[in-house]
Amino acid sequence: MPYSTAGKNLMLNALKGTNPTTPITHVGLYDEAVAITAVTGVATTDLLTKVGHGLSNGDLVVLRSLTGGLGLRQEYPYYVVGVAGNDFQLSEVSAGSVFNFTTDISSVSVVKLVEIAGGSPPYARVAIAFNASVEGSMDDSTNGATINCPAAAVVDYVGFFSAITAGTLLGIDPVTPETFGGQGTYTVTDADLDLNA
Repeated sequence: MPYSTAGKNLMLNALKGTNPTTPITHVGLYDEAVAITAVTGVATTDLLTKVGHGLSNGDLVVLRSLTGGLGLRQEYPYYVVGVAGNDFQLSEVSAGSVFNFTTDISSVSVVKLVEIAGGSPPYARVAIAFNASVEGSMDDSTNGATINCPAAAVVDYVGFFSAITAGTLLGIDPVTPETFGGQGTYTVTDADLDLNA
């Protein structure tokens, strides 16, 4: 699983002996919106441009088919900041500073991730816990976190959070997409945190 910057900071603080204030406590699900294709970017301003991109400050996105943009990573969680007309910028943390990429982007697809909502019983993040770390890897002790999913939901990513609502997103993991024709449940059968990868 690619860790967000907040997740990496948390782990590094834990490694230096600081008691973490935002551990992973809950797991949730994300659906992909339609990819915004042929986005370009200018390194000197860190601006990405696409007419009618439809993104808003605070949106969570991942990048795909990246050509240029040295320093940016594909399938890594970024937040949209600095939206102005057809331009926007990216940050590694929610409402954080602008990410500085060092070469122009000739083309990239930007995919917005939307946390699933709705249903009856309603979707909600569920608690998750982890065993003690062994050799840089930590297995969840929950083994079977079951999450309600509304009809028409598509699960594309599992998210790891510091709270049942709001909180900090500490990591995402792409999964094989699963579409729900009717109300159902999605089970996270096993989650492993690994600093060795």
